[in-house]
Amino acid sequence: MNFSSFDAVFFTAGFLVPGFIWSTVLSMLVPRLSAKPESRVVEFLTLSCINHGFWSWALLLIFRVGPLNEQPIWCVAALFGIVFVSPIVFGLLHARLQQIEWVARQLRRLGYRPIHSVPTAWDWKFSQGKSGWARVTLKSGSIVYGLFAEGSFAGSDPERRDLFPVATYRLLESGDWAPEEDTQGVLILADQIATIEFRNLPEDSNE
Repeated sequence: MNFSSFDAVFFTAGFLVPGFIWSTVLSMLVPRLSAKPESRVVEFLTLSCINHGFWSWALLLIFRVGPLNEQPIWCVAALFGIVFVSPIVFGLLHARLQQIEWVARQLRRLGYRPIHSVPTAWDWKFSQGKSGWARVTLKSGSIVYGLFAEGSFAGSDPERRDLFPVATYRLLESGDWAPEEDTQGVLILADQIATIEFRNLPEDSNE
C-alpha cells in the first residue's frame, strides 16, 4: 500500500493529534509519570482511537452516508470538532476523574487496592493547591519558614524539585511566625532541601 504526502498528513492528524491534545490537557492538570517517546506514541494512538470510537457514528455518517459532498462546510466543522475539540473535553473529564480518584474508589469497593496514579508524594502534595505554611529544613541545617499560597511555586520536573514560597517568615521566641519585612519570597534549590513540614493556616486567616 502506497501513501502520498497528503495521506501521511491525514492519518497523522486523524490518529495522533487527538491523542496528543487529550494527553497534553491531562498533563496540565494531573501529575504524571514521564514516558519514553515510543510509549507516548502508543498513548496518543490509543486515546485517538477511544475518541474516534465515541464518534464512530458521526464518522460513519460523514464518510459513508454521503453528506460530505452535499454539505461540505458542516462536515468539515464536524471533523474539526472531532479531531480538535472533543479531545480537549475528554482530557478535562479524564483529569477530573483522576483528581477525585473516582476509578480508584470504585475499584476499592470491589476489593481491589489500586496503585495511586500520582507518581510521587511531592507531586501529590503540591498538586492539591492548598495554602499553608512550610518549614523547610536545608541540608546545611538552616531552616526556612515560608508561606505557600497564590504566587508560590513547586517544581514539577523530577530532576529539579525547587521551591518558591511567596513570602518568608522568622521564628519568634514565643514560637509564633512573624513575616519578614519587604519579602518577595525565596528560591530554594532542590539539592539543598532535606525535609519539609507543612502547617495549616488559621481558619480566620485572610491570606
